[in-house]
Amino acid sequence: MNFVQILGTCPQAVADIMEIVKWVINIICFVIPIVLIVLCILDIAKIVTAGNIDDKLKKEVTNKVVTRIVFAIIIFLVPTIIRLLFDFIPVKDKDATFDGATWKDCWDGRV
Repeated sequence: MNFVQILGTCPQAVADIMEIVKWVINIICFVIPIVLIVLCILDIAKIVTAGNIDDKLKKEVTNKVVTRIVFAIIIFLVPTIIRLLFDFIPVKDKDATFDGATWKDCWDGRV
């Protein structure tokens, strides 16, 4: 017997857990990209204020900035990725859901 069959419905406990997880993910999705962008700005400011620097250091800082921006975009898209994963969770029959509600419905708070 799996977890879904034991519950039978989307109980308040699962909804509460999903709300906490969504809250934490939302904080992470906004704070980390902001921190990464601020670090990128600081790296660029160091290069601008340094005066004459060699091409090796410019290339190194440019790679670091591009990597941080890519990570910031990926982290910002985590909620969308989670929703897509919930779309791919198969629902074979009504008994495999929370009394007709899917995991995605519980995640969206529609139960």
